[in-house]
Amino acid sequence: MSDIDIRSSQQDLTQRVPRPFGWSLPRLLLIVLVLAASGTVIVTESTSTAEFNAYNSDWDGTSQLYDLAADNGEVELTETTTQYDSVDPTTTTALVLSPESSYETTEAASVRAFVDDGGTLVVADDFGSNGNQLLADVGATARFNGAVLRDRQYNFRTSAFPVANNVSENPTVQNVDQLTLNTGTAVEPNGATAVVSTSSFGYLDPNGTDELRDETAFRNYPVVTVESVGEGTVIAVSDPSIFINAMVDRPDNQAFATNLVSSSELTLLDASHTTPTPPLVDGVAWLQETPLAATLVAVLAIGLVAAVGRRSD
Repeated sequence: MSDIDIRSSQQDLTQRVPRPFGWSLPRLLLIVLVLAASGTVIVTESTSTAEFNAYNSDWDGTSQLYDLAADNGEVELTETTTQYDSVDPTTTTALVLSPESSYETTEAASVRAFVDDGGTLVVADDFGSNGNQLLADVGATARFNGAVLRDRQYNFRTSAFPVANNVSENPTVQNVDQLTLNTGTAVEPNGATAVVSTSSFGYLDPNGTDELRDETAFRNYPVVTVESVGEGTVIAVSDPSIFINAMVDRPDNQAFATNLVSSSELTLLDASHTTPTPPLVDGVAWLQETPLAATLVAVLAIGLVAAVGRRSD
């Protein structure tokens, strides 16, 4: 076949290839590459790998909890405690999961005012001091013990995953027969009402070695307490891991989570003292609140695609 015949065949093949909008193949290829790169950035910047993060769909994230809250009412994720000042406490339940830093005086004051005015606050923590400090700041009496809670008789796979099957009658634990923990601790009620506790085979392991000692005490250890503070309610949960994606489906963690997020019209997921939300999520939220900026971004996007097309011709 001659060079002329080869070129003619290539031209015929090019003409037979569909070309949307009449764009040339190089132009289409460039636009596809730009869109693919943009998609990668969007996925990266709109997801998280942080533990307990609502935008983390991996095993240690709480994306399922976020969806559960959305299915049972309104849900808001906040990175500042100022949100407590703008919601109606009597129709809001706030969830604080494993805070990584302590609440400053003014921040704690906002949370306490929220509770005093009728809000429901759920604090789930285990081994850090920040959960206990928040409980103290809002006037609650319950405290997290800080030692690993175990049960060799009733558990899920290991003694560090105790199944707390001693459940009292309370709206917080309606339709809940047990909770499955994942290396949590116990709650010291100090006057609060224990609504979920371990079996009588529960015990604390201060050193984390699971070695029984003469002083080891086997009894029912509370893992969820409820108490009234001001006009509101404070619920202490001794293992934030029951809310992560890998554990929320374990018996009866989802039923318990559903009770919490469906008890009020609004669920406020307090991420003010955990890993920040992904940058793109914050950006989208800002655009939603700023219509002019959203319009400008759309115009720039259209202009970028047009410019890419012109440069490739």
